[in-house]
Amino acid sequence: MAKGGGSWKVAYADFVTAMMAFFLVMWIGAQDVKVRQSVANYFIDPAGVSKKPVSDGAVLETPSSGPVAGQLQVAGGRGTRVPSGGVPSPSTAAILNWINADAARSRHWKGEAQRVREAAAAQKAVNESRTPEEVEIAQLSQLLASDLAGTVPKDMPEVYKDLLFSAFKEVNWEQVAGTLLKD
Repeated sequence: MAKGGGSWKVAYADFVTAMMAFFLVMWIGAQDVKVRQSVANYFIDPAGVSKKPVSDGAVLETPSSGPVAGQLQVAGGRGTRVPSGGVPSPSTAAILNWINADAARSRHWKGEAQRVREAAAAQKAVNESRTPEEVEIAQLSQLLASDLAGTVPKDMPEVYKDLLFSAFKEVNWEQVAGTLLKD
């Protein structure tokens, strides 16, 4: 039998692991809110599907995913997007003005908002990860964006299409949908 044993190696490995975990917690705690929110989101759901906290009393505010990858809108905070009640960006204001400029177009989108509201109410029992209002805004904003993107003429030169679609990316579709749903 060899002398000296090796049990100290297990204890040392446990110590090094604990020190690494302590270092990571201290390092993450020193980061800005955006990094801490990203880490918190990972532990809520690593797949990125559900962004609701498992229980009340979460340390960080609950995010909801934005229409563009990597953007979040934080409830009660500013996030990276303008909150629904905030001042609309020029692109968002242009879409809102375009909708309200024509009575038939305004009626159409208010009707779509009502239809989405009814559909979201019917799905209430199915979707437990988001509130009915969040479902309504998400569905109507997606409908608005896809409908307007579908009206771009096929024979339009590519440079104009690129400019138009880059302007569409600047629109806060959730804010437009929220405005339509409030009326």
